[in-house]
Amino acid sequence: MAHATFGRIMAAISPKNDNYFVLFNRLADCAVRGSKVLALMAAVVDQADFQKHFADIRKIESEADEYTKEILLSLHKTFITPFDRREIRELAMALDDIIDYMEAIPQSAEIYGHTKFTPEMVALAQILLRAAEKVRDAVAMLSDMKNAERILRTCEEISKIEGEADHIMRSGMHRLFEEDHDARTLIRSKQLYDLFEEAVDSCEDVADVMHGVVLERI
Repeated sequence: MAHATFGRIMAAISPKNDNYFVLFNRLADCAVRGSKVLALMAAVVDQADFQKHFADIRKIESEADEYTKEILLSLHKTFITPFDRREIRELAMALDDIIDYMEAIPQSAEIYGHTKFTPEMVALAQILLRAAEKVRDAVAMLSDMKNAERILRTCEEISKIEGEADHIMRSGMHRLFEEDHDARTLIRSKQLYDLFEEAVDSCEDVADVMHGVVLERI
């Protein structure tokens, strides 16, 4: 009885559980907004347009970092969490990773002096946008386990999209090595392809965490 009373008191003075879902949704929204900007950036050739989109992505990434920090800090203050603390941390970090890789793409392009993206990179940017939108859909349903089957289906869809990205990347790399023999071009293009792949893989990482959360609770 005393333990139950203590639990109610601690729950009352701790941050609300619902706040985690609010922050997860904000992070997922950042991923979608960032991927939309990246898709626009991949299709531009003008340096001024590239810099404008890059600034937008940096701003979104900074916003996402704040949400991630808020989630991680709240784990030290919240007595009752909606699911396992490790899962909350993993989900927050995986969502943040998507946006970090989005920012790393124009960063690397600028460092290497390579702001023109291949057709396959343009396609990868569109695929990343689709994956991020699916992530946002699944995250929005996570607060209610009545959505369990729909969440699992969406996670499967994210995995299929990741497979599409792998196919596009392999095609792009194959064409790159066949058509371009300049070592610097190969190195910088390979780096960009890897970052696109990491960004899409991070969407699948989010799906994997959500998949585990759902299976533990149905």
